[in-house]
Amino acid sequence: MIKKINYILLSLLLSMLQAFACMQENRVLLDGQLIHTMGRDFNNENYWKREFGSIYHLHELDSLWKTNKSITDYNDYGVQLVYLKRYKEALVVFQNIERMSPGRYNTLANMGTTYELLGQDKLALEWIKKAVAKNPKSHFGSEWFHVKILEAKIKGPSSWNSTFLIGTDFGTDSIPKSTRSKKALRSLTEDIFHQLLERMKFIKPKDEMMAILLFEYGNLVALTDDATSSYRVYSIAKAYGYSSELFDKRYDYSKKLQLKIEAYENKISVQQEVNKNKKSQQIEVMTSAPRNTVLQLIFFLIPIILLVLVVLLFKFRKKK
Repeated sequence: MIKKINYILLSLLLSMLQAFACMQENRVLLDGQLIHTMGRDFNNENYWKREFGSIYHLHELDSLWKTNKSITDYNDYGVQLVYLKRYKEALVVFQNIERMSPGRYNTLANMGTTYELLGQDKLALEWIKKAVAKNPKSHFGSEWFHVKILEAKIKGPSSWNSTFLIGTDFGTDSIPKSTRSKKALRSLTEDIFHQLLERMKFIKPKDEMMAILLFEYGNLVALTDDATSSYRVYSIAKAYGYSSELFDKRYDYSKKLQLKIEAYENKISVQQEVNKNKKSQQIEVMTSAPRNTVLQLIFFLIPIILLVLVVLLFKFRKKK
């Protein structure tokens, strides 16, 4: 019976996830064409604003670790410390795990991330490279980009650009352009999306490197997805502190296109309201029609009834 209930619950969960994955919305392409599709941005649930740390969860994992002596629970305890910005404490946890069970991928990756958050980029790069060597397919094979980010941070701001980070640029026009194939751009978009999704858990505005990464990602989604996505990503880049003349051109252009979507949605909303009012009026007419008919019948019968009464009264008096 319990297995059957679990199966039903799992089926319902999968159905919900599939339904969510198929959500479509009005969007606009760079050429101004309106479409209905999914985008590749972080704005639907304000993901970049979410806080992932939990004191309650931290205490719960600490208790589990001390009771069960499970390295998995101890690792997750360290991750919660990172979410809560207690980086030095987290580093001690990961160092302990490395001594107890050397070479675990999670430990290598978490050590690298923690060192980066502590501002020790050279050590971070060392551990992230070890993690990539251990599991090149982690995070959908996107960890190469984490390596490039760390290399850029070590080299300095002169390397903080798309040419160094992803080996291409997007021109200087208000519309991003690239000589890369659609397939290559799509692959870059996927990899950077996964990396930004992770980094947003730990790095909140304002942050110069994150702002640059988001701007370049906005250029990518403009070419591979839609202008609605790029407008939203540019907006997040702006919140992280990005600013330049080129950014302003692209932000303004994508915003102008997005206004087209909003005008379209307002038009649809107005039409729906008009249709709703018409329907309400029709229902009111339909419900009021019988009532009006009854009133007309009453007003018609009253004179007749009075006339009959007068005649009856007259005959009654005549008989007397």
